[in-house]
Amino acid sequence: MAEDTQNAAYENALRQLDELIVYLRSSREVSCAVAEQEDLMLIRLADLKIDLRPSDEKAIADIDRFYRRHLGGK
Repeated sequence: MAEDTQNAAYENALRQLDELIVYLRSSREVSCAVAEQEDLMLIRLADLKIDLRPSDEKAIADIDRFYRRHLGGK
């Protein structure tokens, strides 16, 4: 049962990462400094998605908090 919950949280985190990436790509800033920060964030999110494992409970919780802060928990 715990593995099912862990896998559900993992799948949810992957979905949240996808949504965050789409959001950042669609909300491009005119300011070069902000655009550079967004590019770095996109790289970090893509790397996290590749490296994330179902057992990474802290990272999954961090993704959820970041998602809720930026997308309001859509």
